Amino acid sequence: MIDPQPGALRLPAEWEPQAAILLAWPHADTDWAANLAAVEQSYIALVSAITEFQTAIVLVASAEVCARARVALDAAGIPRHRWRSIVLDYDDTWLRDSGPITLVGDDGFVLLDFAFTGWGGKFAAARDDGLIKTLVTRGLFRRAQHRRINWALEGGAIESDGAGSVLSTRRCLAQRHPHSSADELIDQLRTHLAAERVLLLEFGALEARFQSRFARPLFAKRLWLPLSGPLPRKPLCQANRGGAKHAN
Repeated sequence: MIDPQPGALRLPAEWEPQAAILLAWPHADTDWAANLAAVEQSYIALVSAITEFQTAIVLVASAEVCARARVALDAAGIPRHRWRSIVLDYDDTWLRDSGPITLVGDDGFVLLDFAFTGWGGKFAAARDDGLIKTLVTRGLFRRAQHRRINWALEGGAIESDGAGSVLSTRRCLAQRHPHSSADELIDQLRTHLAAERVLLLEFGALEARFQSRFARPLFAKRLWLPLSGPLPRKPLCQANRGGAKHAN
């Protein structure tokens, strides 16, 4: 691993301390509509787990959705001082992809606002694409600079070790940028994410059934795979080992 220079910006690892978790409550106009009641139970459990350790910031699409979420979280016994709501309309709830990617430095934070295209145009995404700017305008973030980047990238497509290395998947990025070479993709990631090293795998960086992740030093990473459906195959692992492209 490369030690970042003092004062330099860097993309932190997932296991580093956080001030809060930002999430969006599901409602009938999202893709959870068919099983909304069951999904809300999952969100209640999610907010309950988050608020044991830190603040949860819950986006709600309307006053009615806010009231529904408040009733559900109150019934679960989650203290109101551990979470807050913000009324803001959105297309979908996947804020890991559409929310800010945050660089940290000695003087504060830089909120990277990449273009969000609804996973390559699969879904309408205009409201989600403007979500970060709206939150910045409302003063949600402190000591933070907003940086709009007109290049498509989802937060779930990248992984950082917090020490200058970034991991991603060529196939995921190529769906958003079909005319870019692997070297061009790497250059974009390195430039915008303040990365010293970019590792671009061919398959499965953060896909649900086949994951490649950084692990916190001195800790083992356990990955739970689904018991039904196709499981990762040895040829894919071998392709990653032999075909991974990286740049220092």
